Amino acid sequence: MTKIASISVIIAGCMWGAVGIFVRYLSSKGIDNVSIVESRMLGAFLILFLGILIYDKKLLKLQLKDLWILVCAGVFSSLGLNYFYNLAIKEVSLSLAAILLSTMPAFVIIISRILFKEKITRIKLVSMILVFLGCIFVSGIFDIGANLSAKGIFFGLMSGIGYAFLSIFVKIALNKGYNALTVNLYCFLVSSVLFAFFTDWSALGSAISQSKAGMIGFLIIHSLVCAAIPYALYNFALKHIEAGKASILASCEPVAATFFGLIIYKEYPSWIAIIGLIIVVLALVLLSKPIKTNN
Repeated sequence: MTKIASISVIIAGCMWGAVGIFVRYLSSKGIDNVSIVESRMLGAFLILFLGILIYDKKLLKLQLKDLWILVCAGVFSSLGLNYFYNLAIKEVSLSLAAILLSTMPAFVIIISRILFKEKITRIKLVSMILVFLGCIFVSGIFDIGANLSAKGIFFGLMSGIGYAFLSIFVKIALNKGYNALTVNLYCFLVSSVLFAFFTDWSALGSAISQSKAGMIGFLIIHSLVCAAIPYALYNFALKHIEAGKASILASCEPVAATFFGLIIYKEYPSWIAIIGLIIVVLALVLLSKPIKTNN
């Protein structure tokens, strides 16, 4: 099960690496950042809600005393992996935005040690250092003439911090016995409510009216690929592996984002960035390698 969980996180990371594709397309249609997040989270909520009604209605149950946990998870999900990440994507390249988001493992490992007593193993430390080193290379800091946006870097770091706290609150909910689908559902609900008041519904309606079925289909795919499926995979994995390990494995996202940026937007990585990506992949392979003593 541990191996399946690890693969699930990697798949989730690759899906999150595709967020930039959807954000840039929707932005070109005149939809602002908040409205893009709302369309993603509301769509994911509706899809998951219908799925749970068909699969098992018992998953809708939630104890009021635990409501604060899922509210916090939803808020940090909105701010970290969605709002700030979307802002970063607009300011910097897809690969750099994803790299900044990948600063998250350091925060998760430290907090998980305090809250969940997760061991900070040698493999975790080495993998985290390798990921961070790879992040630095991919970021473009060493590229001569690189146009780095201070705002973009700030937004990217904020997305990493928000992402870290999302993992922590989700882990707390899972430890209380909640199903990963239940956690996802209420995270999406909180996020949808949070951004509904700031969404430009007229812009969304206008974009949909222009292409109708085409845009509706695009929004559904957006919600599935960038929210419903990867969140479900990641939260499922948190039930079976340590939060620190999951957070590092999710750092495969920069590799996917760089690949998408290259294929779709012709954002060619420098040789230093390529070295950075290789380092990140090596770190993930090291962390995924089965060991007898611990994760």
